[in-house]
Amino acid sequence: MQLNKTILLVALMGASFMTMAQTDKNSIDDKQNEKRKKIKKSAAELKDTEVNFLFNYYDQDGDHSPVTGGRGTEKLENIAPTFVVHLPMDSLSSLDLNFGIDIYSSASTDNIDIFDGNKSGASSMDVRSHINAAYNRNLLNSGNAYSLMAGFSVEYDVTSFNFGGSYTLNSKDKNRSLSFDALYMNDTWQLLYPTEVRGTAKANLKDDKRSTMKFGLSYSQVINKRLQALFSAEVVSQSGLLSTPFHRFYFDDAVGKSDDLLKDLSFVEKLEDNRLKIPISMRWNYYLNDFMRLRTFYRFYTDSWGITAHTASIELPMQVTPSLIASPFFRYHTQTAADDFYEFGQASNTQRPEFYTSDYDLSNLNSTKIGLGLQYSPVMGVGSFKSPFRKNKQAQFKSIGLRTAYYDRSDGLSAWLVSLDFAFTF
Repeated sequence: MQLNKTILLVALMGASFMTMAQTDKNSIDDKQNEKRKKIKKSAAELKDTEVNFLFNYYDQDGDHSPVTGGRGTEKLENIAPTFVVHLPMDSLSSLDLNFGIDIYSSASTDNIDIFDGNKSGASSMDVRSHINAAYNRNLLNSGNAYSLMAGFSVEYDVTSFNFGGSYTLNSKDKNRSLSFDALYMNDTWQLLYPTEVRGTAKANLKDDKRSTMKFGLSYSQVINKRLQALFSAEVVSQSGLLSTPFHRFYFDDAVGKSDDLLKDLSFVEKLEDNRLKIPISMRWNYYLNDFMRLRTFYRFYTDSWGITAHTASIELPMQVTPSLIASPFFRYHTQTAADDFYEFGQASNTQRPEFYTSDYDLSNLNSTKIGLGLQYSPVMGVGSFKSPFRKNKQAQFKSIGLRTAYYDRSDGLSAWLVSLDFAFTF
């Protein structure tokens, strides 16, 4: 079953530590890194393999499920263990691997078969497996760099693959960089409709594939000893199956009807088969003093479906002890509704619109997220042990990270997020 879109939305907002290549660096203090640089290392040690084990837990609840037409439970739990491996191949190139699973249970998607008098067990619990790989290369003569990447994931009703690359131009002093990237994604769906419309004219989605192309650029600069800035812009184009086959929709003739009568009044969500997204963002990182950093973020977003959004966040990493960083953070998001969003029973059945959805991810909403990150990272590591991969080599348990947050949305949806990160070198 498709991983609930709310998980993907929150994940994109930075709910976990996981990135394509490394652990989230926002919770690692610059001063500790400088101390590590002063420790003499052999050539072999400079090529250590880095492994991060991440464990993410997400729990949400709400009462506007698109599976039941914009009302009904959105209860969902997701457990996501992940490994992120950074493998230096030589002094100029490296390979990054990111693989794991999502194990989730959803009362919302369990209601795909609600009118059958039983639950769809394949929907109520599912597993998504994924793997991504990136080859990174620094160019010795120019000082520039490039990456090539590819990935694959599979779950109950969706199989996906992606590939792409990036190229980075670096200044001679390494204080400025300009990056260009491109990514192509393809999703193939099993068209799993609500049971009451299967085999009828209402089960009329024309495509079972979704294609996404993303082009982006980013520019970063060290402005002075205290201030660093990054600007990024993307253009994302989607086409194909942008509706979700098991999302129901009800017109105004369903208002006031009993649940028994709703069976004959349900339709399948219908959205445009093209969408253009344009996010533009800026980051400012400022060194306040030896005790505290200031990290800020702002993003403007607009798309062809009529949504305009603003997102702003602030994080304050604080040096509690030489080994412990505490990072409280706050995020605020606001957006307008998509042109084709309607609440339950809001759209007219006699003057039926061409496109329609009751997915509250596309509604007019505000949300906040508040949380705390902790990073325990001693200069000499948490501990060491004999490497299972290299003879006469000591592996190091480098750091432990914890990040937790509470998410609240104006439509009533709320969620808790917890991430653990264990970093090792071999």
